[in-house]
Amino acid sequence: MRYYLIVILLFALVCRVHSQQGFKFVDLVQRLSPYFSEELINDVRQQLPQGTDYSIWGYDIGDFSNDGFYDLGLSIRLAGDKRKQMQVYLFVDLNGYLTKVAQFSYEYIEIPLEIGIVIRDNICYITKKAKQYNWSIRGYRFINGNLILWDEYKTTRFDNLTKETYNNYFNLLSTERYIRTNDGRERFNTKFMKIPSYPRGRQIYTGYNNLILCNDIDFVHKGAYYWKGENDASFTVKSSYNQNYLYMTINIIDDNVVIPRCDTCPGDYVSLWFDILPLYTENNERFILKTNDKTIKFRTSTELGIYNISFFPGDFDEKKSYYKISSTDDFEGTQKIALRNIKVISLPTDSGFVMKLKIPFSMFGIDESIALENKFTEIGFTIVYHDFDNPFRPEEETEIASSANFSPLNPSSYGALVIIPENMWYGENIYVFRDDIIKILQENGF
Repeated sequence: MRYYLIVILLFALVCRVHSQQGFKFVDLVQRLSPYFSEELINDVRQQLPQGTDYSIWGYDIGDFSNDGFYDLGLSIRLAGDKRKQMQVYLFVDLNGYLTKVAQFSYEYIEIPLEIGIVIRDNICYITKKAKQYNWSIRGYRFINGNLILWDEYKTTRFDNLTKETYNNYFNLLSTERYIRTNDGRERFNTKFMKIPSYPRGRQIYTGYNNLILCNDIDFVHKGAYYWKGENDASFTVKSSYNQNYLYMTINIIDDNVVIPRCDTCPGDYVSLWFDILPLYTENNERFILKTNDKTIKFRTSTELGIYNISFFPGDFDEKKSYYKISSTDDFEGTQKIALRNIKVISLPTDSGFVMKLKIPFSMFGIDESIALENKFTEIGFTIVYHDFDNPFRPEEETEIASSANFSPLNPSSYGALVIIPENMWYGENIYVFRDDIIKILQENGF
């Protein structure tokens, strides 16, 4: 995915821009004519700056609304603007009109071509250079009146390494990769699901996602030979929180739920793994640490900050759900009290079972104000479903997790739980008709 985006971007820039000075709209008309009628091209002209001259530095044509009709993206620079400022316009064919659905302002570092536009695979990618080795590519898709930030790719210089980060806001998949800047040699690579946890009771609007789905072979880190697909073992998770508690709903898909016959007998269960230590480090960095001589090491092991809670569904009848806890840390007084406030309820479903969990933040020794901070707080987190299809063959256990290549004592293999503050969102969504609706409501006395 990373290299694909870069290649298509460079290819598009070469194909779409032939000058270091930009070009005029009259030149753009000739290039748009094979794709759009004269009326649609005039729609674009009327929605670009009027009464002032401008030059066009980049454009692409494609379908990022996924409706079978061509859409358009443009990057322009106003004449006489002494700032290093570029304007990006996105147009979508709505009911036979090319309608502006977004306008973004970006600053470039050296040349306007640093701001690029590529439309591929029903996504419009906008590329921006922050500084040497630091780039970002943000992909947008237009769905039902909403311009949605679909995914985002970033590169950042980190001492002698380049850090590559990819976040998909639709399926909540993330990757992080570190390479040596001088020769491109890979030092570290991880793939995981990132679970946004919103304030409890908050409505999640169209364009945002808070539900992860783990049903891919890449996340079966044990017993892949015995895994027969998502109906055999998979799960979804969503989370919320209040000032004191973390809540989770886990929907297990399993065509053969095995209930253990005794306390030590094999049976299906869910385990949650938390990596708390990065909360107390600078910049909340989960994957790397700096030594005294300023060299970089990756957090492939730890002796502190790991908490594990295993939840067992019971028999959905007489035996209630229960849990077991272990940690690398010693539980202090308030933490011991918090352990008694963990709650779990399990209910059978047609395709498996569902678990609802309630976990106090104080169990981890975390200051409860974490839920009130006006910033994203990322906690290392992986959920694992342990599936035993045959209780007489426990060696055939399958484990599917929310992070690839998961290893309990390797914190760099964990996924992430992100505490989202009030009035903030994981992702971005622009509702195109919002201003029109507000205007109509105001005109009618609302």
